[in-house]
Amino acid sequence: MTQSLTEQTTEIAQVLREELARLLECPADKVDLSVRLTELPGVDSMRLVQTVVACEKRWKIVLDEDELVEVRTGDDLRDLIAHTLASA
Repeated sequence: MTQSLTEQTTEIAQVLREELARLLECPADKVDLSVRLTELPGVDSMRLVQTVVACEKRWKIVLDEDELVEVRTGDDLRDLIAHTLASA
């Protein structure tokens, strides 16, 4: 059974939230994907790279570096992952 785009996007958001929470050592419900990633508490460039790598491994994808530099929020990253999966 194929997931709808909404179901897939919701799943991506949940996994992304959990991964950021793990790296930032905070509860997942405290991770707001609508804010800029650089504004999350305790975030640094290494943690952001670790998040991207974990997502690529989780979904067995490679995110386009040119598109990745345009990512500002967790929602942007979620959408890029969804777009990459849809294009695969």
